[in-house]
Amino acid sequence: MNLIQNFFWRFAIPISLFLPFSSEAQDSPINNLVHQKDYKPSEVGDIPYFIKKGKGSETVILIPGCGFDASVFNDFMEANKERLRMYAITIPGYGNTMAPRIPPEGTGYGMQSWNSAVIEGLIKLIKKENLNKPIIAGHFVQGTQMALRMAIDYPDLVGGVIILGGPAKFIPIINGKPQEFPLKNSISYVDNYTAPKWFKTITKEAFDQGNYLPIVYSLDSTIGTKLWNQSASIPLPVMIQYLCEFFASDLKLELHKIKCPVLVLRAGFNDKVLNDPINNYLKPQFIDSWNETASKNSLIRIIDVPNAASFVWKDNPDKVYAEIARFIKEI
Repeated sequence: MNLIQNFFWRFAIPISLFLPFSSEAQDSPINNLVHQKDYKPSEVGDIPYFIKKGKGSETVILIPGCGFDASVFNDFMEANKERLRMYAITIPGYGNTMAPRIPPEGTGYGMQSWNSAVIEGLIKLIKKENLNKPIIAGHFVQGTQMALRMAIDYPDLVGGVIILGGPAKFIPIINGKPQEFPLKNSISYVDNYTAPKWFKTITKEAFDQGNYLPIVYSLDSTIGTKLWNQSASIPLPVMIQYLCEFFASDLKLELHKIKCPVLVLRAGFNDKVLNDPINNYLKPQFIDSWNETASKNSLIRIIDVPNAASFVWKDNPDKVYAEIARFIKEI
């Protein structure tokens, strides 16, 4: 089995575990690296939609994970409306919003074109709303990366960071084992193979089969399926651009630069989920990837949330809200 076969994952699992590496997963006329002809992109650096709620003295900006809009925080905001002032954003391209124009052909995913544009939008939001060093709460894959990026690059604007069930970085599974590569190698692979030779012509059916399972979102099957359906509704070019930028990043290299308190609410899942071979990427990526971070930066605190998938506040709200309240009181 060659490296290309092994690298195409359930976003971390070799695709050979669940889908044959064959022409059935590909449709050559498809080009998922461009928007559909009738797509109307948004402006770069725009936050097209956010929900504002709460009357507390502490301000929190909530960033949903890959594929999700602000509505996933409705329960979170309702539960915390008396003690927090919250802004739940929708990342451009998710929900009913439109993504920016896709960068010109040849633009490397390591440039973080779209993610940088979201950061630009967050800065505009902070200044427009006159927010004084809000806490940035990032969920799942993309929200986690953006919250950490804000703390690294804009320390004067951020009062703290809360990570909700997200991974410290992407870790591929090669021959059944987690392996980390130098960032430049990961970027090169995404630019030269992952995007043009796999995602460009992948069918929607094959992409959905390779997507995170509902159990990764919530241990409650009803909630997990509902969340999976929301993510699956996003156009492939949008999902692929954001995912490839995630694959072409490694914020662990810069976590030592963070100067504000960070609370990592780490999803613990459960033994049944973690021991299922199809989920063999969950522990390395969502749990183990955080193990060294606290030793590299004393401002990072990791709290395990048992019996909870990546939407930790939906599966174990009492634990999550109590830890957040404690964190905010301390800072």
